[in-house]
Amino acid sequence: MKYDAIVIGAGPSGSASAYTLAKNGYKVLLIERGSEPGAKNVSGAMIRESEISKVFETKDIPFERIVKRVRLIFRSKDDESEIVVKPKSKLYTVSRLKFDKWLAQRAESAGALLITKTTVTGIEGNKVITERGSVEGDKIIIAEGANALLSMSLGLRRELKNEETVLGVKEVYASTRNEVEKRFNLQGDEGESWRIITDYPLPSAGFIYTYKDSIAIGVGARVDEIITRGIRPFELLDSFKMPYAELVKGFSLREYSAKIIPENGFPSFKPCEGAIYVAGDALGLIDPLTFDGIGPAIISGYLAGKAENCYSYSKTLFEAREISKVIKSRPLVKELLPNIGLYSHLINDFLTSWVEGDFSKLRYYKSSLGKLMKHLILGLGVLE
Repeated sequence: MKYDAIVIGAGPSGSASAYTLAKNGYKVLLIERGSEPGAKNVSGAMIRESEISKVFETKDIPFERIVKRVRLIFRSKDDESEIVVKPKSKLYTVSRLKFDKWLAQRAESAGALLITKTTVTGIEGNKVITERGSVEGDKIIIAEGANALLSMSLGLRRELKNEETVLGVKEVYASTRNEVEKRFNLQGDEGESWRIITDYPLPSAGFIYTYKDSIAIGVGARVDEIITRGIRPFELLDSFKMPYAELVKGFSLREYSAKIIPENGFPSFKPCEGAIYVAGDALGLIDPLTFDGIGPAIISGYLAGKAENCYSYSKTLFEAREISKVIKSRPLVKELLPNIGLYSHLINDFLTSWVEGDFSKLRYYKSSLGKLMKHLILGLGVLE
């Protein structure tokens, strides 16, 4: 059987592609290797309605909680400072299983055919090969996620180096809705998210998300740092969550999961060749500054679905604000990751000095002024 388009992967980017194509009258096949969309994902995320609404209607998003507070925590071995931000735009926490299923249902409602439990093993010309047989498509969109075996086999991208890869580890603890609200001082659908920057036991960034009746705690660090220091992933997470043990005391562990997060990608990776397009995590489109992979995934999937040819797809990727921000932030992130310790100490010392009215201890940072100015200039480049 032949289709106008075949989309491989029913995550956010794949469903966005399938939805966009089907809505415009194309015959679309959406292939998912999991038992259902979202089944293969590390569940749970915080999403921005402003990004999702550029492609999908958002009135019935299956959210867990509406984020009313974001806590920014800067932690070193001996100090900790916290800033509380009240977002003005709408942020949600979501279960990836529910959210990805909802996105795929939007694609199906538009006319796409979803097939699950099917693994694509190769692509030859316009033919997509699976363990169930092969199918042809005039356009093929690869939205396979960060483990981009198909994209690499086609020469569209290379394997990530250890210094370009973050390993994320996460646990989800279940309890009751009342208990989650009690521990975080929440009411109704209110939610809270934490962003935590720390240099102990190694430079890393983590999060805490509140769901309806559960809490997610996760942390990510560069693979080369993990290997060099001989720390196993579960040890990294155990050390990270130690100061927050009371938050999950009495809760039951529901999930332990890990995933790789690319710190490099388009335009170093080819977004397309002929009638084959790549979108989402497979193209390395994750914004590490804002912990945002779902927004760029959906936008790139939408653009891949709309693209008339490879040139127009590449051009619109560069022009899209969400994608451009990812590209511009990479040089800054490359500099910041090895210096997380410097900033954790600097922010803690600055806030402590301000509270105590004595800025004398900040003189120790004079030797880092050159580095700080370099980072400031790179940061201004992200804002362009």
